[in-house]
Amino acid sequence: MVARKIVIDTDNTMGKPFLWNDDGLAMLYAFGQGELDILGITTVFGNSSGKNVYKTTKKFLKAIGKDNIPIKEGANKKGDTDTDAAKFLSEIAASNPGEITLLALGPLTNLSGAYKDNRDFFKNLKEIIFMGGITDDWLELGRIKMRDANLKNDLAAALEVLNAECPVTAINCHICTQVPFRHKHLAQVREFWPKIFLEKLEIEFWVHKKVHHIDHIFIWDVLVPVYLTNPELFAKNEIIIKASTIEDIEYGRLQSSTSNGVNINMPTTILNRDEFYKIVISSWEAFHTHIIKNIGGYKNFKINSIKKGVMKGLFSIFIPILLRMMYEKKGDYFYEK
Repeated sequence: MVARKIVIDTDNTMGKPFLWNDDGLAMLYAFGQGELDILGITTVFGNSSGKNVYKTTKKFLKAIGKDNIPIKEGANKKGDTDTDAAKFLSEIAASNPGEITLLALGPLTNLSGAYKDNRDFFKNLKEIIFMGGITDDWLELGRIKMRDANLKNDLAAALEVLNAECPVTAINCHICTQVPFRHKHLAQVREFWPKIFLEKLEIEFWVHKKVHHIDHIFIWDVLVPVYLTNPELFAKNEIIIKASTIEDIEYGRLQSSTSNGVNINMPTTILNRDEFYKIVISSWEAFHTHIIKNIGGYKNFKINSIKKGVMKGLFSIFIPILLRMMYEKKGDYFYEK
């Protein structure tokens, strides 16, 4: 089987305490799939600043023995399109016309930059699969209502991607909530994953309990590479989306239209959830086995236990104030005022 060429554009923060792990989990899944040839990784602001994401992702790749993969620093804010990441995307797509699937796990600014660098950028891609967008006014997560997590951070870039001259698949926020990662799944990965990964997931469970009042986490971005390798798990949904102006996609909302729009694929349902979890965890285990066999384990990827304890204490004390400030600034809010 010929390996499928992919590039991952990510706002990864796996490795930073109290920030999200789903980008890293998505990459671990992709690395566990022997059929995927990862040609490069580009970083973008989102879960943290662009510079933090780049530094964290470099450390992450070194820790898992993948620092041979090209990594390019991208946008630090919306509209920041003249970057190494944008140039890399533009050039690698032009060098592999019709062959690269671009997995976009964060805001879409780097894709916009690549398009500005080369107007044939989208034509040169095989397809784009991105995570982001909501179909209702809000996404309900426990006691909090939220807007979209990715598209809203650069609506102009999102508009360009939705209108791209290549097949586009949107893995929206709602479908991601169909496969919550529960304690029973954590118990499964506990059988093979090292303490360094388990600690990161345990912190995220703790944060979700404190913030959202729910006993599980979500592995949002993981659905993007899973859709690439196992599209049969998803109910395909070819749909026309309003995407003529930025106002059409305000807050990252993807609204269907009977006419005057763009055609994208936006799956609505995961058809076999048990199989989904089985495939994801098996891929993580396969890559873990590869790490142990080939490089003897993970490198320099630890959480400072003292720092973790201090942060948990402060987070517990100030969480009501901090959360209200953070979510209200983003236009999101609590159920509980």
